[in-house]
Amino acid sequence: MRHVSPPRVWSIIINVLTRDTLVLLYVAVAATEALIYSLPMLDAGTLTAFGASPFQIPFVATTAMAGFYGLGRIEHSEERIFWRSLAFACVFWLATLVAIALVPAPHWRLTDEVWVDAAYLLFYSPILFAAECKPHLAGVGPRRDVERQLRWAGVTLLVAGWFFYFVVAPAVTDPSLFGTMLPSSLLFITIDAAIVIRFVWRAFSAGSVRWRVLYGTIALAGLSLLLTDALDALEALKWFALPDGAKTDLLWAIPPFFLLVAFRLREADLPRAIDSATGERAASSGLDPVRLGSFLVGSAFSFPLVHFTVHAWLPFNSRLAASQRAIVVGELVALGALAAVAFLYLEHQRVEAERRRIALDERVQRARTLEAVSRVAGVVADQYGVMLKSLDAFVDRAMDSLGPGDPLRDEVARSAEHVHRAVEFTTGLRAISRQDRGRPVVLDVRAAVSDLVPELRRVLGPLVRFENVQAPETCVTVADPAHLRVILLDLTANANDAMPNGGRCRIETDTVEIGGDGAMALAVRPGRYARLIVRDSGSGLPKEALPHLFEPFFSTKPGEGGSGMGLATVYAIVSQYGGCVTVTSEPGDTAFEVLLPSAR
Repeated sequence: MRHVSPPRVWSIIINVLTRDTLVLLYVAVAATEALIYSLPMLDAGTLTAFGASPFQIPFVATTAMAGFYGLGRIEHSEERIFWRSLAFACVFWLATLVAIALVPAPHWRLTDEVWVDAAYLLFYSPILFAAECKPHLAGVGPRRDVERQLRWAGVTLLVAGWFFYFVVAPAVTDPSLFGTMLPSSLLFITIDAAIVIRFVWRAFSAGSVRWRVLYGTIALAGLSLLLTDALDALEALKWFALPDGAKTDLLWAIPPFFLLVAFRLREADLPRAIDSATGERAASSGLDPVRLGSFLVGSAFSFPLVHFTVHAWLPFNSRLAASQRAIVVGELVALGALAAVAFLYLEHQRVEAERRRIALDERVQRARTLEAVSRVAGVVADQYGVMLKSLDAFVDRAMDSLGPGDPLRDEVARSAEHVHRAVEFTTGLRAISRQDRGRPVVLDVRAAVSDLVPELRRVLGPLVRFENVQAPETCVTVADPAHLRVILLDLTANANDAMPNGGRCRIETDTVEIGGDGAMALAVRPGRYARLIVRDSGSGLPKEALPHLFEPFFSTKPGEGGSGMGLATVYAIVSQYGGCVTVTSEPGDTAFEVLLPSAR
């Protein structure tokens, strides 16, 4: 990892502040408007009206333009969502300022005040949405979309709750208090504090210098918003009064400036490498149901915390207090319920993902084992096959030279049987070594199974009831019919061995569509597959044997002459066609499922 010294980071920041075109344009506009206040060029009352909205429009417009500039070049979707949210926040802020500038403040009614506060929430909400993104973790996967949506649902409940608490409740129960701008200022202060806290935490938990700088810059924008809204609150309380046309109006140029700097720094060459000292914090800030539940529960408990703080310091009447208590209870219930639902849902998703990961690890390990064995099996099969050909020819000549009544004929016949078994064993070795590619053709699995039914019935014997359940649609794959015969004969022979006292064996054929998650768990490509299931009602397989069933030379019946090559051969044959074999087993129901890529 390339070490980056702090002086280099500061030089990048200073370079943006002193040479970036949009930043210099912003500073020039700020200097021009500061000149208007300094001369002064307008009377005090006009300056106050000017500072309420028209003063801010050029700054926010420049920041919004910077937010969308270069947005399409961002590769990672999580980072693109993050910056798009901040850019749209500036657009909503600009639209609100334009609407305020068009309607003179003396003509506002109570409903206009409420609508203006609601419009400002359209500016704040995307910033809080951005705070719940994790662009510093680029590879968080598809589950991140679900978590982000749950977090955004929590943010929506949070913002709506504060709006009803600070704006709607006073407007309905105490319009005179709402006219002082105190409720609106308290609403914005609360949200400003939430923005500062969230982005400071993001800066602390980020694993790279780049994101610490970017998160920290946005946190400074929230802090400057908090300062300006605090001045409005102090003036509404008559604790601190500012004269008309005060130069403190220039403070409103600071929040969009920090957002502008954040937008321009995202284009800068800030180091992206994960810092080893904070990499663990960055990793721990990944997907976690507990973290999401904690965020929602913390959001819920912020309501009683703020409620008791506000009512301890400010003289609100009892009717307003009662309505605000009802809103607090409602938010506790709503956010608490969302936290419970989110936790249960994400925990279920986490468990399922863990199961898929374990299954995938087992298949990868099995594939590695098969690859190692296949290298040895190929050499052994070649050498062993040559010797078997000579031995088979010798046995045939011996059989031909012996008459029907010769006492050695039975011995030679038994020898021939052992030679044929050895040939089958060699065939299995060739399949495992991937030397036996066969002659693949377009094959209707249903028709192939039907053709093999008489042979399969002989393998199962008279005590086993055989069923052939076929799908109504055609199940087409590309495979060697001889390979399919090997698969079916081996699986039905295993089913027969599991039912020494009789039972039922059923073969099912159909087609299935395997999606992304399912394909990942099975280590196959997503798509359509012909499915073949061999199901029996035998005693089942030991649970400890299931992870090893498809390993070469592993057998659950070593004392009965099992070579352990049957299922390994099946697995090798199916794998070379791009399919997979899975097994589920419990007493009375064991099913081997074979998936082969569909030819349609």
